[in-house]
Amino acid sequence: MNGINDIYKYNSVDVALYIVAYANKESVSINLTKTQKLLYIAYGAHLALNNDRLCNEHPQAWPYGPVFPTTRNKLLRTDLCGVRMEDSKLKDDKYLESLIKFVFMGFGKKTAGYLTAWSHLPNSPWDRTTHCSDFKWGVEIPDEYIRTYFLSLIRK
Repeated sequence: MNGINDIYKYNSVDVALYIVAYANKESVSINLTKTQKLLYIAYGAHLALNNDRLCNEHPQAWPYGPVFPTTRNKLLRTDLCGVRMEDSKLKDDKYLESLIKFVFMGFGKKTAGYLTAWSHLPNSPWDRTTHCSDFKWGVEIPDEYIRTYFLSLIRK
């Protein structure tokens, strides 16, 4: 696996709900697509900084960018406006709080459409994955693509 540790600390649904709760607490607009993209950015930043995965689920290449399908399906019928930090299983996790603050500093005010377009940029992990010769929708985006890309972003 190219030196990336295949371990993780969190459940992807719990992290996504934390992101939604954080957005609500900060009065930042959030929807399911934006949640998916912010989860992907948190996953990439964590992978670049720690060389292991943030959560149990790998992002997949879907037409609108990286998606965590299990998380998407679990949140599909959730009233995101009603998600509160005090209900989060991860509300006292200081590492996650600092990671999500970092993600929101750069991307929290962006729209879902902007984040989708951003995830499609040339040479992004999604772009590289979708241009592989044997590509099929729903394939996992390789962690090494994600790690390398986010390392270059963080260095800037």
